[in-house]
Amino acid sequence: MLGAALVLSVTGPVPRTGRDAVRGHRVLAVGRHAVRGIDAVLGERRFSARRTSDGWELDGRPPSAASADALQDLLDTLVGLRALDTFRARDTSSYGLDRPRATIDVITPRRPRRLTLGALNSAGSAVYARRSGDPRIIQVGALLLSELERVFYTRDGFRPG
Repeated sequence: MLGAALVLSVTGPVPRTGRDAVRGHRVLAVGRHAVRGIDAVLGERRFSARRTSDGWELDGRPPSAASADALQDLLDTLVGLRALDTFRARDTSSYGLDRPRATIDVITPRRPRRLTLGALNSAGSAVYARRSGDPRIIQVGALLLSELERVFYTRDGFRPG
């Protein structure tokens, strides 16, 4: 059979979507159910949230429904947070970590985990961060700042800076 051709069908890789598309290491390495509370400072504002059997307690009081939703979304973001990039640098001031924009303490039964947030990257898509006890600088998505701001917004209402 002269002239017969062999045809192969090759499919390309299946693009990953959603949580499967994320490849960086987990920043806080903590499970959702292990989190007992979140303490955060953003500029001059701060809050302390604790999980109870009924949901959340925010600054010692039951939160509004909007604040409870914002806290739950922040928790989801924190436990799913992945590093976009990780590197070592001698000069942390270039990344805003010498005068942090925010700190977030995730309270667990074993030990609290602190994440210090510095400046945004030049594209504004990621924020430089550092975990306590880790010399590396991590880039995480700027969504984390939005989720943090949302907790303050739902608790306090809009207050121009």
